Amino acid sequence: MLMDWKIVVPLLAVAFIVVSADGIPGGVVDADMKDQATRDALQFAVAEYNKETYRVCWQVAKVVKAQKQVVAGMKYIFTVQMARTLCRKGGVEKYLTVHQDQAVTNQCTFEVWSRPWLGAIQLIKNDCQPLRPKGETTSSRLLHN
Repeated sequence: MLMDWKIVVPLLAVAFIVVSADGIPGGVVDADMKDQATRDALQFAVAEYNKETYRVCWQVAKVVKAQKQVVAGMKYIFTVQMARTLCRKGGVEKYLTVHQDQAVTNQCTFEVWSRPWLGAIQLIKNDCQPLRPKGETTSSRLLHN
C-alpha cells in the first residue's frame, strides 16, 4: 500500500502541472492574433461573411476576443466588431478602407473549424448584431423611429 502512494502522488503532481500549464486539454484557450493560422481563420470568416452581405463589404474594425479549441482539428472562436467599408461588391475587395460611421458597426461572433491536413476550413457559426451608439437604449431607439 505504501508503494502505491509513492507512484500515484508523483503521477498526480505531473498531471496537475500539465493541466495548469495549458488549461484543460480540449478546453477553450485564448488565441494569439500574431499566429498566422489564427489570422487566416479570421480572414476566412470575414470573406464568408462578405459573401452573404448585400452590396457592401465589411472589415474587422476591432478584435474583441480570439479563442481556439482543439477538436478534430482546430476551432477558432472570434468576437469582432465589423465596420462597413467604402468598397462595393464587384470592386477591388482585397484592400479595404474602414468606414468611419460607427452607426454601421456590427458585433459578430464567428466560429471557424479548420482541418488543415484535409485542406478543409468551414465557417460553422456566423452571428452578427448591430452595435448601438453609446448611450442609446432599445427604448430610446423606439421613441426616435
